[in-house]
Amino acid sequence: MVVDEDVRIDSGILRGTARPDLGVRSFLGIPYAAPPTGANRWRPPRPVVPWAGVRDATEFGPASWQLAPPSGSLFSGQESVFDEDCLTLDVWTGPAGDHDRPVIVWVHFGAFTFGSASNPLYDGARLASRGITVVTIQYRLGRLGFLAHPGLSAETGYGGSGNYGLMDQIAALEWVQRNIEAFGGDPGNVTLGGVSAGGDSAQKLRCSPLARGLFHRVIAHSGPGVAPAIDGPGNPAYASTLRAAEEAGVELFASLGIGSVADARTLDPEVIVRADLPRGRGAWVSDSAPGGLSMHRYDAGYPVVDGYVLTEPVQRSFEQGRAADIPALVGNVDDEQGGARYLPTVAAYRAYLAEKFGDRAGEAFALYPAADDTAVRRASWSLAGDEIFVMPSWNAAILHNENLGAPVWHFRFARRPPVPPAPAVLEGADVGAFHTADVLYLFGTYADRDWAWTDPDRALAERIQRAWISFARCGDPTDGGEIEWPVFDGRSPITKVWDLEDTVADILDRRRLAFWQAYWSGPGFVG
Repeated sequence: MVVDEDVRIDSGILRGTARPDLGVRSFLGIPYAAPPTGANRWRPPRPVVPWAGVRDATEFGPASWQLAPPSGSLFSGQESVFDEDCLTLDVWTGPAGDHDRPVIVWVHFGAFTFGSASNPLYDGARLASRGITVVTIQYRLGRLGFLAHPGLSAETGYGGSGNYGLMDQIAALEWVQRNIEAFGGDPGNVTLGGVSAGGDSAQKLRCSPLARGLFHRVIAHSGPGVAPAIDGPGNPAYASTLRAAEEAGVELFASLGIGSVADARTLDPEVIVRADLPRGRGAWVSDSAPGGLSMHRYDAGYPVVDGYVLTEPVQRSFEQGRAADIPALVGNVDDEQGGARYLPTVAAYRAYLAEKFGDRAGEAFALYPAADDTAVRRASWSLAGDEIFVMPSWNAAILHNENLGAPVWHFRFARRPPVPPAPAVLEGADVGAFHTADVLYLFGTYADRDWAWTDPDRALAERIQRAWISFARCGDPTDGGEIEWPVFDGRSPITKVWDLEDTVADILDRRRLAFWQAYWSGPGFVG
């Protein structure tokens, strides 16, 4: 049974839906900021204009403009409607009359360039039925959300630009502080979580002075970003320095044939999103190149150390104890880059390592060996997965443990879901616990995919939800000590390994971590 449900917030009355049989209400497509269009393109989010009457909140808002993955991709949310007017959020909560519910604000994946809160992966109904108020948010992506340019920097009072997408996330968290009580949520008990770019966002906002006090713990699934800033082209694994980001913005304007910010604000957003840029220097190979190692391109649309939202590289904030000192869950899946592009031969792989690592290429090959051309695929995936996701998560846990007082817990998700043979995105690849697989279990949305789920899969989802709900309630995922999961200690780093049979173990590959830490301290990085 589905019935109408009205709630008044600071900008007007919303009409959502209620499922009394499940004890869940949902309110979708709620604007938390004004449309960032026209003169507001590449500016901080502006307040919502209040509406008269009752606003329908039964459908998701459009996704930010993007180049969406193919519909057969494991990472497709089947998004089809894109718009600059995309600053909306969604709420799943309990029945009317509930109050003081823990809140989880969730940020979607997509390398800051694709994805949306409407992806069925993040349906919050199941967590809401278990006592959590879930908020999923949309924000500006890619070049519309993160473009830096000298002309834009000249407009601000702080001499920087970019990070509009992170400003959107902060505006959504401010909305939660003002309004979540109307939905039964507790604004004093907010957990900021996300996966991939969402996990990265959560860690970055821990380091932003603009977000301080807006959330009280953090969950980062497969979140890159706790690493130095890169003084080079835009890259999803790192924030760029302002200088490098502005250079990429100048390059984009040249590609578009425009000379000013005013001209750029008149362009159709799809033109901006689709414009080609030449591949810059650095580590990543364009996904348009045959056999490219990465899924992502160099670009002008990634987070920036802009001097305002991010005043310093995230790693430095952690090293100096300036990141928000709050409880944290951080971790990864076993096969982060499984199914991504790879280099076709050992010779091509060795050439890539030589270009990327110089005189340390032999060490890289020893850590990520490929005995023959067939083995290059797995070696490539392991190398890229460690750089983008795995080692930054270990880095986050270690630096948090060393320099902050709140506890941190580390996890690894090892269960390979029952993926049907050869989905389009994987091209028949033999992947294991693929990137974002753990989120299917956390949100309990695994059943939305017609795969051969088992009772042990369902039991695993139940255990993960129990731990994460415990963390959201009180900052401790052990549910009063009933779940075995030691607090992370860098001297003896114990990880919770989530699988059909859970374990706790020391699985840190110290040689690989030391290799990446040395790489990050080299040329091209600003720690």
